Amino acid sequence: MTKAVIFCSLKLVIWVLYTSAFSNVYAQPQHRVTILVDESYPPYTYVNNGEPAGIYVDLVKQAARLMDDKYIIELHPVPWKRGVAALEHGDAFALMPPYKHIKRRPFIWPYSVPLLEEVVVAFCNTGISLANIETKDTTVNPINVGLNAGYMILDDVLDQASKQGKIKLWENKDTYSNVIKLAKKRIDCYVNDRLSTLLGLRNVKRLHPELELSTIVEDRVVLRRTAHIGYVKDSLNKYPFKHDFIQKMDEALQAVLDSQAVELANE
Repeated sequence: MTKAVIFCSLKLVIWVLYTSAFSNVYAQPQHRVTILVDESYPPYTYVNNGEPAGIYVDLVKQAARLMDDKYIIELHPVPWKRGVAALEHGDAFALMPPYKHIKRRPFIWPYSVPLLEEVVVAFCNTGISLANIETKDTTVNPINVGLNAGYMILDDVLDQASKQGKIKLWENKDTYSNVIKLAKKRIDCYVNDRLSTLLGLRNVKRLHPELELSTIVEDRVVLRRTAHIGYVKDSLNKYPFKHDFIQKMDEALQAVLDSQAVELANE
């Protein structure tokens, strides 16, 4: 074998090793991203055996698989209020699943494509109603309304009623806590997502068969809102990948949502 052939062979080996190492470096995910998740919002987000679970969790996990060449995405369950505070103080990158409250939460921007539309309703004990509250005078005996801590889900009518003293708001930890208080008539009404509340009622009935739940009825639709992943505003110095991640996550989420829509249409 001539020196020229040996030299060419060595160059080929070096080139193969270099390109292999180069491709391996860039084949690995470049960023680890944590999304905070409400730990007490079934069936959308909750904790099951210590792990995040729920409709939105499954959706984001599917989307994450479409972008795992660049990002490792971790979902970390937290109490809702703590998650909101983390974004407000710039201590977290993203939170799921807030509604859009651009003016009241200026520290969250932007929001992802919609995950789903939720219907927020009021459930009340029989004989009590928030319907047409604007025409009633309940200031002497305000209607006690339960909310999940940190959730801003009142429409303009109920918000005004609260300012006028017609209703009194009570923030409780989660859906389970509110349903228990509603069943024990410690609150008169409870405002939350319809599906989440119905599951809460079912769980309370299973765990506390002694409680009377037949007097609790759906009273009125409060509002319809889409849920999202909300990102901390600015913070490009801390999260230089922010814009790229949001774009790729939106594309991945939309692909998953489109595929699910096609599956449902073909069933």
